[in-house]
Formats: sequence, C-alpha cells, structure tokens
Amino acid sequence: MSTIKEIVIKYLPEIENTIQAALADTPPFMRGVISYHFGWVDQNFEPVTSEKGKVLRPTVCLLVFEALTGNYRDALPVAASLEMIHNFTLLHDDIEDNDLERRGRPTAWSIWGKPLAINVGDFLYTLAFHQLHQLNPTRFPPETILAVQQLVTQACLDLTMGQDLDLRFEQNPAVSTEMYLDMVYKKTGALLEASIVSGARLGTSDEVMINHYREFAQNIGIAFQVRDDILGIWGDSAETGKSADNDLRRKKKTLPVLFTLSHLSGQRQTQLQSLYANSEPLSDDQIEFVRDCLETVQAHHYAQTVANEYIDKSFTALDRIGLANQAQSDLQEIARFLVSRSR
Repeated sequence: MSTIKEIVIKYLPEIENTIQAALADTPPFMRGVISYHFGWVDQNFEPVTSEKGKVLRPTVCLLVFEALTGNYRDALPVAASLEMIHNFTLLHDDIEDNDLERRGRPTAWSIWGKPLAINVGDFLYTLAFHQLHQLNPTRFPPETILAVQQLVTQACLDLTMGQDLDLRFEQNPAVSTEMYLDMVYKKTGALLEASIVSGARLGTSDEVMINHYREFAQNIGIAFQVRDDILGIWGDSAETGKSADNDLRRKKKTLPVLFTLSHLSGQRQTQLQSLYANSEPLSDDQIEFVRDCLETVQAHHYAQTVANEYIDKSFTALDRIGLANQAQSDLQEIARFLVSRSR
C-alpha cells in the first residue's frame, strides 16, 4: 500500500513544472509573490525549502484519470488549473480572514499588503482558466473539454458563494446545520468534486461511472470540511501551521460551535449566545469559556460522528465503481487521509 507522501510525490514534480511553465511570462514581482505563496521561494524570491500545500485536488484528478485510462499526463493542464484556483482562494481567504500565517510562514498580504495580494490572486485565478485551454484537442473531443471547463467554472461560482455564506454566518445568529452543510459543500466540496469529476469526465464517457465518482466526491468533500472544522478548534498548531484559537476568536460558525449553541441550556447557553451575537472577537478568557462549553456537550464527538456518516457514503460510492488497479487504490488512500488528517 502506498503512503500519502509516495502518492503525492509521484505527481508533484509534473504538477509544479506545469504551473511554473504557465508562470513563465508573468511579470517578475507577481511571479515572485505566487512562488512565495506556493512555498518555492522566500520573501526575497530566493529558492527555499519550506512547507508546501498538499496538492490533493490535482492529485485526485490525476488519480481518477489514471485509474480509468492507465496514464495521467494528458490531464496535467486540468490538475495544474485546479491547484492554481485553490491557491487563489487561499490568497484571498487570508486577506478576508486577516490571517497572518499560513503553512508556518507570514501570509502574502501581511508582507506585500492587501491591494497587491488581491491583484496577484486575481491574476492566478485568470491564469488557471488559461491553463484549461492547454488540454490537447487531438486527445479529447471538444464536448469533453467544454464539459470540464464548465465543471471548473461552476465550482468557482460555488466556492465564492460558499465563502460569502461563511463570512456572513459570523454575524448571523440563526445559522442552522442545514445552512452550514450547504455552505460547506459550496466552499470546499465543490472544487474537490470538480477535481474528481473532471478526471472522470476526461477518462470515460460512462455516465454511471462518472456519477459514482461524483457521489464519492460530494460526500468526501463534506467530510473533509467537517474534519477541517475539528482541526480548526482541536488541531495541533505545530501540525496545522495556524493557531488553534483562530476560528474561535473570530467566532466562525463551524459545525461543533453550531451544535454547542443549540445543545447547551440555562445560563451557559444564554452567555454563549450573547458572545456570538456581537461582532467583537473573543478574548482569551472567552475562548476558554467556549472550549469548556464545547466539552460539556461533547461537540468533538458529534462532529466526528457526522464526518463518519459522510465518509461511509463516500466509500460506498467508490466501491460501486468496481475498478481494481493501483491508481484506484491510491485514490482510496488519499480519501482516507482527507478525513483523518492531522493538518
């Protein structure tokens, strides 16, 4: 059985080379900021070895395509595009959330300022769609290329709508679990679904098989985000690269918090609801109070139980595909990592 590191390493050099080739004609400063964000250079744009992203979205795209066709290189333009889109969202998320650190280093906006970082993010987003045009028209029929472009475009619409919901949830006192799951699907699940389904769409015309991959993707995407919520509160900051107090301080309406708000009783519930009803960030003492409330209702156990339900659905769909090869096995291993990771 391959390890996650072994799986990613197989594809990482060619994913990075494809992105770097796409950046070749980019103005030096913009290319430098993007390269810094990807972890390839330091603040002076000198090569450096640092913590990089997990490149999971492009990897699952290539794995699905390889599971169906026996090769992966023809799908590299899509994989690179997906990784650029993911990183454009991170550049903008850091600004919207006022996060000062990502992957153990200062965020791009905290070094070069918000206007420049916003513009670099916009450039990376646009370049991602330019990269989609590099799919080989002699390898894929026009309708398949168009279908993949539509998948990625819809995912971008969904993820920006999901981010809008996530930001506004912080000031909305009446967020339900159903509203949360809709937000989660849009913000995180949509791009992961596009990654998996685009690999399937490029690899086969069998709609039944494509739909099995889609069902797998939709459920694993929600489980992935619930796991992210868990790590955002209980994760080890040395592992995640971010403070475990960030989400609580900003009063993000994550699944454990929503569960706690609705399952406490008496004075503690009133106090917690009051804290989440105003726009001020939580103090250290207030964070400790919230953590105690979370513990009281066993919010961690609840969130993991919800994640497990979606995990079961996702693996059931994956089993229905019926493929038995190394790429499909590696896809299963990636899926297990997505929902049990510690960072």
